[in-house]
Amino acid sequence: MRLQAVRVEAFAKINLGLAVTASRPDGYHDIETLFQSVSLSDTLILAPLEGAPRAALSVSGIPVPDGAENLAWRAVDVALAEFGCPGVSIDLTKRIPVAAGLGGGSADAAAVLRGIDALFELGAARATLLRLAALLGSDVPFMLFGGTALGTGRGESLEALPALRGVWFVLATPRFGVSAGEAYEMARIGLTDPVNFIRVNCLAVREGDIPMLAKGLRNDLEAGVVSACPEVARVKEALLSHGAFAAVMSGSGPTVVGLVKDEPAGQSVASRLSGRGWDIHVVAPIDVGQSVTAVEDKPHG
Repeated sequence: MRLQAVRVEAFAKINLGLAVTASRPDGYHDIETLFQSVSLSDTLILAPLEGAPRAALSVSGIPVPDGAENLAWRAVDVALAEFGCPGVSIDLTKRIPVAAGLGGGSADAAAVLRGIDALFELGAARATLLRLAALLGSDVPFMLFGGTALGTGRGESLEALPALRGVWFVLATPRFGVSAGEAYEMARIGLTDPVNFIRVNCLAVREGDIPMLAKGLRNDLEAGVVSACPEVARVKEALLSHGAFAAVMSGSGPTVVGLVKDEPAGQSVASRLSGRGWDIHVVAPIDVGQSVTAVEDKPHG
């Protein structure tokens, strides 16, 4: 019996280090990055949609487009073309800040792929889902399964790492967006240290050595973004001066990630940063990128 609906929790990601190694002929960049899923999520409820249109998207929470310019909508097109299944309606509750370096759009796109697979009981192979995800964006393959991983190439080539333990994060996001394209245009390519800090950070994860990880935090996009958006530097300084023991910009920014030992330490930092006009979230590392569950009754609305 076909499911009435599925609920997908789509978790944000952070980058615990990002190295830009080269420009590519296709207009992208080769990178090495340490991806980590965290406990901030968007919620999507998918239900079958008969007839035309083949997709319907409603949004609550943080405002984002509800049409074809939304990556979740584009994921529907990709999935339906691949699997030939009926259309879907999507109710999206948006909590992950937009254009913030946290992969919110990519998380939603991955959630649509996983949700359609579950909703219509397709049993799609992991390789198939990863191939479709790569069509939608460089971060989408990681968002499918999440956890802790080394990303190379455009970020779509993934090597799973042991689950990260012994650390929490404070995410501080100024209320302006940074486009990934602009961040990469400002990147200072070729200035990466001879010592490969991303590989050192991966070793730190494997050995459970949080001080080593903290020491190796770096993002090659950060200096360029700070030159255009000095507030990012102020966010980082505030995190460090109010209790985080390390901090780094996530992805293309402007979110800055502060490392703290546990949730109480994170809440203490968050309280000290309140009232500055930044979005603050205290989050834990988690082992998954998507959580998919059946919904008993088809949603109304």
